[in-house]
Amino acid sequence: MSMSTKSLYFTGPRAVEIRTESLDGPGVGQVLLNLEVSGISAGTELNVFRGLAPQWRQAMDPATRLFSDANGSDWSWPARYGYAAVGRVAELGRDVGSLHLGDLVFAYVPHGQHAIVDAGAVVQLGDLDDAEIGVFVANLNTAYNGVLDANIPLGADVVVSGLGVIGQLVTRLLARNGARQIIAVDTIEQRRQFALAGGATIALDPREAPLAERVRELTEGRGADYVIEVSGAAPALNEAIRTVGFNGTVIAMSWYGGTFESLSLSGEFHHNRPRIISSQVGTVNPYLGPLWSLGRRGKIAREYLSALASDLKGIITHRVPLDEAGRGYDLLDQGSPEVMQVLIDYR
Repeated sequence: MSMSTKSLYFTGPRAVEIRTESLDGPGVGQVLLNLEVSGISAGTELNVFRGLAPQWRQAMDPATRLFSDANGSDWSWPARYGYAAVGRVAELGRDVGSLHLGDLVFAYVPHGQHAIVDAGAVVQLGDLDDAEIGVFVANLNTAYNGVLDANIPLGADVVVSGLGVIGQLVTRLLARNGARQIIAVDTIEQRRQFALAGGATIALDPREAPLAERVRELTEGRGADYVIEVSGAAPALNEAIRTVGFNGTVIAMSWYGGTFESLSLSGEFHHNRPRIISSQVGTVNPYLGPLWSLGRRGKIAREYLSALASDLKGIITHRVPLDEAGRGYDLLDQGSPEVMQVLIDYR
């Protein structure tokens, strides 16, 4: 049976529209969700919102995994987006396993009042009292994946560059991972203080002193063993290369949307032999071996969600109703220092 719902669309760069449309009921193996909240990503999603994602201009060949504009683009306006939604099961199709009406679940679905989802694709949140904490399922998977890609040994000195949502989560996971020093870096005082509360050893403002030099002072001249770069700013990747020590590792977690005129591959990069690893959440570090899978990573991230629940509430700074979602995107786009996680609230 068809029903009416409201859905969010990107209609062009920095343009958001809420549309009323019809939605059919769930089919075999599917459930209908009434969404309660969804999280706006300040990294990947903001690049999509700004029109900077490469898929707006190019298409990726699935065989070669190369991006090219020869055959048009993967995406076109208008488009739906979003991947951090929490809601309750409102209607069951046939063969949906252990799901029940009223179950609280997370789903990788676009922003809107309702969603039809394959039952096997949802993450059950039964032990969470607060639906808002559930939006961090995707963020925790991303942050945990970055830590797995780094494969950090006990006693390492690690820099976390960029203390937005993912940087805060990475900091908290590193505190459980046995890093000797966690050096948190951001220009925003509130974020530095929140990172210290989450386990960072020291928090630095990169405007106060050159970061690479300051980190060497803290590491007996060596530089960091690892720099986990989560800011999404192209100049920060360049500084990460300078900050890591000889033969150290830079984990590039961001989906960079800017330009790279500042990137230098002639000085520290050439002489200090750093390794740069792209951490993308769609796969798991292959060097962990065959015992690791996306399913295993997701299950562990879900366990961390419960363990960190009381701490994560402080990351949520703004809530907007669906009809005012454009205001939420503008808050993130403007980079206001008090803004961290913005939720769309359907309740």
